[in-house]
This record gives sequence, C-alpha cells and structure tokens, in this order.
Amino acid sequence: MQFIVKKFVGVLSLSLLLEGCGSAELAIDLVKKHQRQKKEEKAPTKVVAKPRYKIGNPYQEFGIWYYPKRDLTYDDTGLASWYGEETAVLGRPTANGEVFDPKIATAAHKTLPMPSVVRVTNLDNGKSLVVRVNDRGPFAKGRIIDLSYEGARLLGFVDQGIAKVRVQILAEQSLRLEKLAKRGEFPNLSTSDQDEMPEMVAAVEPEVNLTSKSGRVRKKLKENETQSALELLSQSRIGKVISVAPVETKIWVQVGAFRVKTSATTVLSKIKGVGPGKVSAFNHLGKRLYRVRLGPFDDVATADSMLEKIVNTGFTGARIVVD
Repeated sequence: MQFIVKKFVGVLSLSLLLEGCGSAELAIDLVKKHQRQKKEEKAPTKVVAKPRYKIGNPYQEFGIWYYPKRDLTYDDTGLASWYGEETAVLGRPTANGEVFDPKIATAAHKTLPMPSVVRVTNLDNGKSLVVRVNDRGPFAKGRIIDLSYEGARLLGFVDQGIAKVRVQILAEQSLRLEKLAKRGEFPNLSTSDQDEMPEMVAAVEPEVNLTSKSGRVRKKLKENETQSALELLSQSRIGKVISVAPVETKIWVQVGAFRVKTSATTVLSKIKGVGPGKVSAFNHLGKRLYRVRLGPFDDVATADSMLEKIVNTGFTGARIVVD
C-alpha cells in the first residue's frame, strides 16, 4: 500500500510539472534523473574478469566508423588524453573483458588489437613509456590514445589533460601477448615479462619530421658512432619511463592521404572554404602518398574547431596530427 501511495505521488508530481510548463524535455530529464538515482541506490556489483584476445568488427561511435585491425607497423602522432572521472572507474570491465585499474599504466585505442603493446612518447617533455592496450577509445574527435591516470602521471600530463604524443606499436611484444592471450594467459607488463625486446629499424625517410627545442643543429651520426633514438627505445625496459629529447611540434588537421596526387588536390579544392590547406608528398612503407592538411595551428582549441568543421563537411576520417 505504501509503495502504491509513493508511486501515485510521484506520478502526480510529474503530471503537475508537465501541466505547469508543458515541456516534454522536462519529463525526459526527470525520468533520466530517476533512473540514475535508482542505479546509484543499487549495491555495486563486483566485476568478474573475463579477458580475451580481441580485434573486433567495425563499429560506430558518434556517427564515425572505426575499423579494428592487426597493424604491426602502427606509428602515428597526435593528441593523447587520459580517462576522466566518468570513465576512470576502478573495477569496470574493459573492452576485452579485463578489469580496469587507474593505478596501472594501460591505454585505450580505437583500432589496435587487445592486448597490444605500444610505446607512448610525450613530445613536449620527452618522457616515454611502454603500456598495454586493453580498451577502446578515445572517442573525442582528434585524440589518438587514452591513458589511464597512472600512464598520464608517468608521462607528465595529468594537469594539462592532453599531450602531443607519438604512439608506436612494439610488434614483437604485441605478438607475444597475442599468443599468450589466445591460450588464455594475460600477464601484466613488468620488467620480468620482457626477456626479448623487439627489433626496431629506422626508416630511410622518417614520416615524422621533428625539430629539437634547443634549436641546435645536430651533426649526423656516423655508422659506428652512438646509438640511434630508435635503438634507445628498443632497449628500454617496460614500466620504466625513459627520457628522450623534447621536440618542437605544430598541430595539423589531416583530411586524408591518397595514392594519386589528383585525388588529394580534388579534396583540397572541396575544403578550401573551411581554411588554408596544402597537399604534401611523403613515403609510407615504401609507397609515395599525398596528404591533405590544414594548418599548422599553435593551440589545440583551434585545431579542434577546425577538425569539427572538416568532419561536418563529410570527411569523417579527418584527424589531428602533430609534426
């Protein structure tokens, strides 16, 4: 009887509110708040880890399609974020069934297999860290990777919220985790897990051209001189932050990359009303490609605004890169 009275009072209150303002939006808002309160009142359910190796099917988030794939050559630059308070919930399941812990340095990526191993380098301060990818995201436009709180802390951008980064997959370690995961084994990354380090070979013509903040002209390394930066990265230990030279970078909005130059110039002509852009050639895995970019931009807010405009014109594959 008491339940019926409460329910009647609730319905009556809702009806009076609707009658007074005639707003359907208010009714929806009240219902949603009531549902959230009910969820908060429920006792938290303990999440049982059910980890699995996962690449996954194409999926859509906020109107944009993503195509997960196994890419052992992944090497990209862009903006990193870290899990906010709404998503950084201790004990929630990750996209591959593990249990999230913000105190462990892990990452979310939109397309790489789970688990994978990547090196994330903060280009602003030179801090570099190896983390394991075990979740999907980030789905905010213009972000390429989401770090846990611990990962962001170690890379030094918790307060800033975002950082200009380079993300490189470590192929050999990723293959090792894939093999173990398919056997049902999911070891945490630690120094004891990395007896064999991946071999890293520098490209003849690097995709990312980075200029030292110091402004000093570096002399070319002789063949028998010191170790290259890639050799330094390949020898670093998992879980340990290493430091490389910080670099001065600019932020760009890249609309796309094309095999045929005329395709790139056609796209550039379609977006000329949005902002100044250009077509530039570069080599990727031995192939000559032509990319369409707008910029450079000095700050993230301007780049985010430009990216939003480009996406709204129909180029949903556009992204933010740093170079």
